[in-house]
Amino acid sequence: MARLRGRILVLSLILLLFLALAAQAEPSQVVQAEEILKKIELGQPVEYDNVTILGYLDVGGLDLPMMPLERTNYEIQKYKLLPKAKQVKSAISITNSKFDGLLNLNGVYFAENVSFNGDEFDESVYLSGAKFSQNADFMGALFNQNAYFSGAQFESVYFDKSIFAETVIFESSHFNRWASFQGAVFENNTNFQGARFNTDAYFLQAVFNQTFWGYSLYFNETANFNGAHFYQDANFPNVIFEQSVYFANSDLLNACFDDSQFSKEAIFSGALINGTLSLNRTKYDKLNIRWSSINDLAYDDTAYYLLIENFKKQGFTDDASECYYSYRCKHREELFRQGKVDSWFFDLLAWATNGYGLRPVRPLGWSMLFILLGGAFFFVTKSISRSKGPEASGNRRRAIRGKDSPPRAGEVSFWEALLLSATYFTSGASAIISSVPQEFSPLGRSRYVVVILRLLGWIFFVLFLTSLGKIA
Repeated sequence: MARLRGRILVLSLILLLFLALAAQAEPSQVVQAEEILKKIELGQPVEYDNVTILGYLDVGGLDLPMMPLERTNYEIQKYKLLPKAKQVKSAISITNSKFDGLLNLNGVYFAENVSFNGDEFDESVYLSGAKFSQNADFMGALFNQNAYFSGAQFESVYFDKSIFAETVIFESSHFNRWASFQGAVFENNTNFQGARFNTDAYFLQAVFNQTFWGYSLYFNETANFNGAHFYQDANFPNVIFEQSVYFANSDLLNACFDDSQFSKEAIFSGALINGTLSLNRTKYDKLNIRWSSINDLAYDDTAYYLLIENFKKQGFTDDASECYYSYRCKHREELFRQGKVDSWFFDLLAWATNGYGLRPVRPLGWSMLFILLGGAFFFVTKSISRSKGPEASGNRRRAIRGKDSPPRAGEVSFWEALLLSATYFTSGASAIISSVPQEFSPLGRSRYVVVILRLLGWIFFVLFLTSLGKIA
């Protein structure tokens, strides 16, 4: 009996599994677009889930009540909108469904909630000039063709985890109470030119695979791009950020904020700009970013100066130094481009000798090189004499003056020549560091080399101390 019950239980589980698989494999219900349009025209609720909609969903030919909307002349001319909009009184909820044809809801006023959650649009979507007076839900939607939201007005809109496979345009759109694009993926060009966010804007973890256009964007509240990824140009020129803006832990290729204004703190902590950051004529009080996050800063005298001062104000002295070094390098290139050869040459010397006072290792490197060259010269030319006997010092003085023939002496080894070169070089800085051994005397042309070594030693000693003082 127990064995029979076990078999019945196993068969029941298998049957339930087959039923579940059959339910998943069952094709979604097909709905004609005309059916939905008829409900909209009658003001009836539109509620569908997991259906396929065939045909064009176009409200242009429907007899709907008209209501006036505030539109600018630019919107009327640019998007061919009317001062009055067709009013859709139906609550629309079409979820987890597929639109086989074009969706045209241009210039429509939606009086109730609208939900296209989880839908897939195979053709272009037109919602330019539409006004959503309640919630608009596009979470998880897939737009396989272009999507047009130009001049649209949203109260609360959700595009979380939506995918835009082609170009999407939100030009001159308004977002009033809530705007969320968290985790959205923009596969093609994205246009938010002239859009206005009167509420917090959330683009956390959003992915922009092509160019982002945000010319003249306006953020009245917080703009949050934390963790966003911009794999092509991120253009934010002439943008106004009235509140804090966050790009923490974001990845950007080329980022342009020319002529933009950050009224509050801009946070780029942990962000990485892999290309060029442009801050020409950008206004900000506090830009929370580290120099290590910036691969390259577009050359502009004022932009560099403001960023250096920004680093100093936050106590990032190393960042300020590295930013200044980058500025001087680009300034040198600009001098050469302008044909100012004399200024370029002296600037090049400043870079090569001590890295504009920020690379103390360079004076040390040059010092070792000149010491090595001096030692090699002394050894090869055999122009150093080792004096012998009590009259060595007197003979040395006469030899230096050239009034007496140099004394005969033993040969000097390479290491002795190198040591003597180092002694002469460092004695140019100070006798405290080293003094010239009395048993060696320079002969002939080596006397001029000694003078040069001492002069170079003094110069590079000063350069080293100057560099050390700047980075300390």
